[in-house]
Amino acid sequence: MKFILLAFLLLLPVFVKAQTTSNDAPETLIQNIFTLAQKENPLHNPKTKAELDSHFDFHQMSLNILGSEAKKRSAADLKWFEDSIKEIITKTVYPKAPEFLKGVKITYKSTLLDDNKATVPSVVAKKGEKTDVKYKLVKSGSEWKVIDISIDDESWVNTINDKMTKTLKEKGWSGVKDMINKRVVALNTKV
Repeated sequence: MKFILLAFLLLLPVFVKAQTTSNDAPETLIQNIFTLAQKENPLHNPKTKAELDSHFDFHQMSLNILGSEAKKRSAADLKWFEDSIKEIITKTVYPKAPEFLKGVKITYKSTLLDDNKATVPSVVAKKGEKTDVKYKLVKSGSEWKVIDISIDDESWVNTINDKMTKTLKEKGWSGVKDMINKRVVALNTKV
């Protein structure tokens, strides 16, 4: 359940229009994500899904999740992991996003910029509950891309990394692959 909340909040900030920002600002990227995600299930529209996917750096996100384990894995394993993480995120978040985004209010705080990195802090309010959410982005070329989210200071990447690390210690890399493959299969039966 926490993963679904984390995944939904990854898509929350764009739903509510914030103050006017330049087209290349991190806040604008977040707003574009929500504009796309609130209209329809992006899995039903390949063009919308591709545009939405383009706002995320799944490669960097996967490397951050793997941490030092990334150096131990082959290029094929890294590609499989990235593709699997992308599939899990998109098939968990996208179908439920339009309904979940109804009635959400987001208040943005000042964006923290550090060269090619940005953190967009916000307060997300829904049904009287408020949650602090921070979106971490990196600049790739001239575009900002989402690589992590923290909810009440709990990092999405770190949460997934913790689960992966535990499984890795108990069952090795094959255990990680089994765990992720089972999740992908379960999600594919729902679509």
